[in-house]
Amino acid sequence: MGRTKRERGQVTRAKILQATAELIAESGWSGFSTREIAARAGVTQGIVGYHWRSKDDLVREAALTASAQTLAPVFDALDQAPTVRVALERLLEYAAAFRDQPQLTMLLFETMLQAGRDRPLRDALAEMLRDFRTRLAAVLADESAGEPEATAAALTAGLDGLFLHAVVDNQLDVHAAGAALLRLLDQRPPSQEPRLPRQAPPASRRR
Repeated sequence: MGRTKRERGQVTRAKILQATAELIAESGWSGFSTREIAARAGVTQGIVGYHWRSKDDLVREAALTASAQTLAPVFDALDQAPTVRVALERLLEYAAAFRDQPQLTMLLFETMLQAGRDRPLRDALAEMLRDFRTRLAAVLADESAGEPEATAAALTAGLDGLFLHAVVDNQLDVHAAGAALLRLLDQRPPSQEPRLPRQAPPASRRR
């Protein structure tokens, strides 16, 4: 049975988003045209214009889609690991592997740079990071950690820094640096507040 019109439209959108993400990584945020996007995706410019009102909207959505896909294994590690320490150890492995994905790295760099100029993009990225910190803080609270929100913010900032340094500096020992970061968990003051069992996040928030 053939695809429905809606399904064909979704496939076309996915192809255009993928093509746009590739061009962001290769040519920079503004270094390509709608015509190049269409050619890369194998569609006409009219099809691109049918799905997006402007190039800015398309490029922003492509970057955010790629960012969400990049964060998906990060959220999975946090949701599936039995403890915060195990989750962070898995994320450190992910950081080390990030070095082998130069195109994705360039895409994320371009996205973060553009976020300083693009308020909707910045707000969307901030929401993704806020979501991660909130879920990390919930896990820390389950483990009776004192100041879970502040600890989650510090650990998230440390992970972000390791990702950046791992990409820029091939000589960085990610595992040694990560071990130092994990020692923050050993220095947490215990919480004095009783905690209720944590519920799994709603399916709509899973990436």
